[in-house]
Amino acid sequence: MTLSKGSIIKLITIDRAAVVLRDWMSSRAAAPGDIAVVERVSMGEAGCTVLLLCEPEVGFLEWRASYFEAGLTYEVLSSSPNDVAS
Repeated sequence: MTLSKGSIIKLITIDRAAVVLRDWMSSRAAAPGDIAVVERVSMGEAGCTVLLLCEPEVGFLEWRASYFEAGLTYEVLSSSPNDVAS
């Protein structure tokens, strides 16, 4: 399944080789069980990369990093912010 911008996912596994770029301000690496928002999706010769953001509270960056989508196992919780139940 290809992710789209705004999707909310729960990470199940993360292949360390899947990391493309990690934000230098990240306080920790992504971990299984993290809930993340897809900020950007890019297609390239090496495959699809996704920029993920885990921000547990507004204004508090837990981590942000780009990954090769093929190196992630995840569950899609919402395909766009509008799909989230209130």
